[in-house]
Amino acid sequence: MLKPLILFLTICCSLFSVHAQETKTDSTAINVDSLEREINAFLDMYDSLKAPRSYLLVSLGVGNTQFSVRNVALNAQQSATNLSITPTIGYYHKTGLGITYNNYLLVEKGKTELLQHAITFSYDYLKGENASYGISYTRFFGKKEFVNASSPYDNDVLAYLQFGKNKLQGGAMLGFSGGRYRETLQYLDSQQVRMPLTNQLVTQYYYVSDTSDVLIRDLSFIPYMRYNQVLDGIGKKDYFNLQSTLMIIGSRSNVTIDSKGSIRQRRLLDRSRNYSETYSQKSAFQFQSVGLQLDASWYIGKFFLNPQVYFDYYLLSSENRWSALYSVQTGFMF
Repeated sequence: MLKPLILFLTICCSLFSVHAQETKTDSTAINVDSLEREINAFLDMYDSLKAPRSYLLVSLGVGNTQFSVRNVALNAQQSATNLSITPTIGYYHKTGLGITYNNYLLVEKGKTELLQHAITFSYDYLKGENASYGISYTRFFGKKEFVNASSPYDNDVLAYLQFGKNKLQGGAMLGFSGGRYRETLQYLDSQQVRMPLTNQLVTQYYYVSDTSDVLIRDLSFIPYMRYNQVLDGIGKKDYFNLQSTLMIIGSRSNVTIDSKGSIRQRRLLDRSRNYSETYSQKSAFQFQSVGLQLDASWYIGKFFLNPQVYFDYYLLSSENRWSALYSVQTGFMF
């Protein structure tokens, strides 16, 4: 009802202005096309203030981030830093609902292979005056056996709560991740045994074939402070959005391993011993690392360019405390 009323009042004001100038012989004719553009621009501005718009996103990312596009706690666990390509397509409705699909392509030794792909369902509430919140669920597909560059998780739930609408904002993220994967190993092992008659130490070699089913569950908690700044662009239709986020990452994990395999002597391959064992490892909740994420976005009409870099300092005992992750994403929003 309000939009037609605004349009009607605007047209009436224009007609009144034309009637008032009829007595002047040197009056200038109204440019109808210009008037329509002004009306449309005003209504577009009204709609953008009233509610956010729905849009489709198509992008391509390049970097060394392979575990997750959302959960920083998972990416901080990476041991490999191979180059990966992440094509993404997503649709985000103005109500806050969104769906995203992306692939993880590993580039290694001149070859590109699909590690896994994922689909994410999300909801973000951004209409609050002083707070915003959201939740997302990501399901990973396509991973059969564990590779260092692929995520060991199958499911990832991440929720956040953020306060403040100014440049400085604070909040926290809570994540739960779980997955199951299989590792298959074959290796040569040895042990020293003492011969019963000669009392001599002899080294015996064994072929070991092991298959392990691993169940992993991880709970993460990430409080953070963020500084957000919007800057004017180079032209009239572009602008920059700069974000720097300081966070501390805490987590608790639970790992259960079911191993089955066989041991065969090197000289007696027809003789083997089978084994089966299960063990679990739990870690108490503790803050593990401090991270700094720098995020820059350049919007030019429907096109955007988004480079990111994340620095992580491991708080617990480790030889390599520092690690860095980066990604560059570019695409279009329709």
